[in-house]
Order: sequence, then C-alpha cells, then structure tokens
Amino acid sequence: MKKFVCFVCAVLALLSAATSVFAAYPEKNIQGYIMWGAGGALDNVSRAATPTASEYLGKTIVMQNRTGATGAIATTAVANLPADGYSVLFGAENPNLYKVTDISQIDYDQFDPVVLLMANVGVVIVPKDSPYKSYKDLIEAASGETKTLKMGSTGPGGLPYVASNMIQKIHGVKFNFVQFDGEGPVITALMGGHIDVAAVGLIAAASHINGGNALGLAVISEERIGGVKDVPTVKEAYPGLYDPYLPWGAFFGVFLKKGAPKEALDKLQEAYLKACDDPKFTEFAQTMGGVRLGLTGDAARKYIERNKSVSAWLLYDAGGAKFSPEQFNIPRPNPASK
Repeated sequence: MKKFVCFVCAVLALLSAATSVFAAYPEKNIQGYIMWGAGGALDNVSRAATPTASEYLGKTIVMQNRTGATGAIATTAVANLPADGYSVLFGAENPNLYKVTDISQIDYDQFDPVVLLMANVGVVIVPKDSPYKSYKDLIEAASGETKTLKMGSTGPGGLPYVASNMIQKIHGVKFNFVQFDGEGPVITALMGGHIDVAAVGLIAAASHINGGNALGLAVISEERIGGVKDVPTVKEAYPGLYDPYLPWGAFFGVFLKKGAPKEALDKLQEAYLKACDDPKFTEFAQTMGGVRLGLTGDAARKYIERNKSVSAWLLYDAGGAKFSPEQFNIPRPNPASK
C-alpha cells in the first residue's frame, strides 16, 4: 500500500510539473524580428498588434528591425536561432519567392505561422484626369491602342511587378513598364502624369484615392475593401477570369521556427488572435487600406501556399525568376486548389 501511495504521488508530481511548464510560457521576454524597416507597412502592422499580444502574454515582445536582402536577413537569423518559442519573425510575403529568385533556400517551409494579421491587396490606379474611367476602359484601351500604355512598376518580385504581369497574362495585353524604386515614387509619377497607370498596394494608394488625387479603377480582390468601398473589384468587371489567382496580395504575419514547443505556438496564437479581434486593430487595418485576416493553422498555411503558387509562376512566366517553380514542387495556380 505504501509503495502504491508513493507511486501515485510521483505521478501527480510529474503531472503537476508538466502543467507548471505549460503555464510558465513565456517565462521571459520574447524577441521579435521585423524583416522590413521602421515606418513601413509591415513595421506598422506588427507594432499595432504586438502591445495587445504582450499584455495577454504577461511578457514584453521586444521588437527590432532586422532589414536586408528582401527580408532574408531576418528570416535567416530566426531560422538559425533555437526553436524555443522565444524568437518570433514578423514577416511579409517575400520569402515565398526566395527559392525561385535564388535569394535564399530558407523560406516559410522552415516556419509555422502563428497568425496572418493583415493583407495588402493590389489596386489599379490612374491619374484623376485620366480618360479611363473604369477597369474595362483601361483593358480595352490597352488591347486596342497602337501606342503602349506606360505602367509604373517596381523591381521583379514586388507587388506592383507581379500584379502588372497578372493583368498582362489574364487579358493578353502589353504595357510599357517604367520601373521605380518603390510604390511612393510610382504614385508620385502617376499623379504627375508621367505614367498612364499603376498597380500598387492599396495601403500605399488608399489615401490618394480617398483624397481625389488618383482614381481607383479596381481592387485585385474577391470583395470590395472597406477603406475604399467605392472602388469595384476586378471580378465585377471580368467575372471568372481572376478566379485562379485570388485571393492574392501582400500579407503581414507572425511566425515561429518549426520545432518550437506546441505550448509556445498555442499561447502566441491566442495572444495575437486577441490582438486581431481588438476593435482598435480592425479600425487600424481599415484606415490603412488593409484587410484584416486573423488566419492561423491550416487556413494560414493554405493562404501562404496559394500566394506562393500565384507569385512564383507569374514571376517565372514574366522572366523575373532564375529557377522554375516546378523545381521546388510549387504547383501552377488553378481554381480547384482554392
């Protein structure tokens, strides 16, 4: 009897210890690495959600910007740290193109998504005095005019570049690409009348559309976006044509290196879902022109993989990738994969 009592006590002690380990996370502050610079969209989104998550966790998430190599510096840094749940990557969609562009062999395959916080969809804009008043006007002009319309863009892999090639591929049109260093210069050139059209992230364009400085012809989205609800979707103009590619756009999320304790992943997911559900974050997303996501687990992974499929193949078909997505088992986008 005495031995049995001792055995039961030992089992209870082990269970108690296991419970205390679970309850203890996080025992210390968490380090957060933002792959893009201060003041950018990813930085703003990450810092908007994190205070609420930190409050829920009872520990501080110490944020630092680790920039460079299209986000690969931060991605590689976190991938090389212990998978203990105390190093968090704040990332955008860029790692989805690392392998086909030969930037890095480390991408989101080495990470678990904690949560996808927000998306930045594309929007097609023209100058406020443009002769093209609808998306169909623009596509018909691009199809029929003898002169090629000037399309503002950024370098291969950026949202404007991929979105522009999506439009060309779907409609069989050609634009004269004029490359700029970022979306800001693209929009400045558009408002100055130096280019005819641009496809940029809505976060960069929303204030200009709402201020009347640019005309939004269509959002590259399945649904209208609250921040610019008067701008129709590409699907409204061309039902069915965009189905293989949507949903698509930039995204901003929180990631843990694979192999981290399940307790850490679960606790972080709970914390960041609290942040996503906070009315202040919803208002922040709408004000920015973003789309609140709040995706975790399989839903987040599916969203990431679809983005990778669309972006990698569009980039490759446009000649902007060094390697075929097929080499990395990235399937071509199709409606059945949604």
